[in-house]
Amino acid sequence: MACTTVIVGKKASINGSTMIARNCDAEHCNIPVKFVVVPAKNEEQTFHSYVTGLDIPLPNNAMRYQMAPFVDYKRHGQFGECGINSANVAMSATESLYGNSEVLALDPLVKNGIGEDALLSIVLPFIHSAREGVEYLGHLIAIYGSHEGNGVIFSDKNEVWYMEIPTGHYWAATRLPENQVAVIANQVSEQQIDFEDTDNYLWAAGLREFIDHNNLNPDTDEYNFRHIFGTNTARDHCYNTPRVWFGQKYLGHNALSPTSADLDFTFKPNRKLKHEDVGYILGSHYNETIFDPLSSNNTKADRTRFRPISMARCAESHILEIRNNVPDEYSAITWFNFAPTAFNPYVPFYANANGTCDSYNNTTDSYNIDQAYWLSRTIASLIQPNYNEMKSLLIGLNGYLPKANQLANELVHQTDKTAYTLHDNQLTHYLTNSNNQNAKKMQNLAMKTVGKLVKNGLQHSRLTFSINTDYTQE
Repeated sequence: MACTTVIVGKKASINGSTMIARNCDAEHCNIPVKFVVVPAKNEEQTFHSYVTGLDIPLPNNAMRYQMAPFVDYKRHGQFGECGINSANVAMSATESLYGNSEVLALDPLVKNGIGEDALLSIVLPFIHSAREGVEYLGHLIAIYGSHEGNGVIFSDKNEVWYMEIPTGHYWAATRLPENQVAVIANQVSEQQIDFEDTDNYLWAAGLREFIDHNNLNPDTDEYNFRHIFGTNTARDHCYNTPRVWFGQKYLGHNALSPTSADLDFTFKPNRKLKHEDVGYILGSHYNETIFDPLSSNNTKADRTRFRPISMARCAESHILEIRNNVPDEYSAITWFNFAPTAFNPYVPFYANANGTCDSYNNTTDSYNIDQAYWLSRTIASLIQPNYNEMKSLLIGLNGYLPKANQLANELVHQTDKTAYTLHDNQLTHYLTNSNNQNAKKMQNLAMKTVGKLVKNGLQHSRLTFSINTDYTQE
């Protein structure tokens, strides 16, 4: 998965929330996913990977959690991707990354080890804090090994941890400073690992010894995980670093070059962030720069120089927000986007609920505009061919995205007001119904937008001819 990640510490957000967010970019367009809630289970279970063939026995105390699996999981693997559990712990898995040839030669990836398809299902139902998520997964990697290079993100209401697994058994994790953020794009991104600071760093057993024994550290004054385990190639400078550069620039950081190998891992933004700021980055395509592939004013060489953040092959996108300005019972929200993110809004789903919405959890492989997954793709397909003619309907003053963002915020404010008066099962039942009703209201707005796009689209057809000017429209 060639994804993009944004993480936000609680003192860097406008409402004191932690946020972890990611675009899940599949290998191909239109590999359908659904967004569901998995109920708590007190029974023995085994997770079977259809990707690696590994069977992993699970504890019998699984909590309720959300996930976004592929519909045809026997063909593609499950890939739960994202969710928040009933302990208000969030997990996003994963940001694909790649170790360099030297470290992989010493500790190769494990063919039948733990892959991205398994991670959410074998970890999220069993953890009670972000830090515990790192420790729990680290224990499993020690037992089974890692099938691929992955970056995994965990959060609770206080902390955000980012964990990178670039080889078969070695990993490191960094606790995000509370007043900082990070933008990550398919590279080993962590920098200094302080082996004397166990409050802010965690690592695989024997990591320091592995580095020292094999003379892997190119630096003399620190252990820089990126320098030791990561890559720095022409491919990175085309495919990865430009995305980080754009996200950092948007958040006010002095990121000088889109091809730099020295972009900071974490930084302090120039303002307190909302979930809309995170969503803007995940829906971006080098907006207002010469590298925008949707611009008609830029040269083809510039438009095609760098890989954009928003991609047509994005399967889904999510912003997992744990708020600190409301009671814990309804503080956790997954902002879910069936993508492509450049053309579709984030819809709020409360985590303390037993379901999402029928149109979200019943996705099929065959096209059905009544399903949220296919409705999102319909909107993208109608806008993109004539983007510059149609974009006013998308981002104009009364466009789809501004209206959808306003409606989503209104729905959260209204839901919060009633949620404040409820508790326990009554609250969970209310939030379950609210998820369904709120999603339907967002879906109604999307369907109205489809109608506008269809009506407007034919005005740009090349099958027109004016008797007064005697030319075919081009």
